[in-house]
Amino acid sequence: MIVGEEEGGEEVVRRFRREVLRAGLIQECKRRRFFEDKQEKRKRKIKEASKRNRRRRPMLITSLSDKQEENKKEEEEGDNWDLPEGELPY
Repeated sequence: MIVGEEEGGEEVVRRFRREVLRAGLIQECKRRRFFEDKQEKRKRKIKEASKRNRRRRPMLITSLSDKQEENKKEEEEGDNWDLPEGELPY
């Protein structure tokens, strides 16, 4: 981290904290504090991957009623049974 001559002490500390948090150094130190067996390592890797994928995935906001209406329209279009005109013979 390069400190400018005109930067104040508080600003430098704030910038340092932000960069340390972004780099994940504190979480890494906490994780390495105790031994991690293979099963815990696998769980952590899966959890981290799902977190990364969650960030990459775009948020699609659709209401349930819209989906239900679409399903109804599809069902009606697929319905080709017509009732005979007039009275039923039985």
